[in-house]
Amino acid sequence: MAFVAKGGRVVTDEMLDEWADAADDGEFGGKPGAVYSGPVVPVAQADAVSRTFSLSADMSAMLDAVAKRRGVSADDVMRHALVREFASM
Repeated sequence: MAFVAKGGRVVTDEMLDEWADAADDGEFGGKPGAVYSGPVVPVAQADAVSRTFSLSADMSAMLDAVAKRRGVSADDVMRHALVREFASM
């Protein structure tokens, strides 16, 4: 089976299989690009549970500064950091 990608490029099942095999081997082709962390957005809370932990005064000030600069709450920054951490496991 073949698909026509945006821009008109034909993509076959064989091509998809080759790309999948290469990705499994850690080969993604192209050149490494810049890494961007992306925006911090509020994360929907279903059945929210409160957790408490300690931060140094310096870390707390940094957290508040990042939240203020991004226009979100400190809680949103922490949730975003946890989501990124969990995704990297």
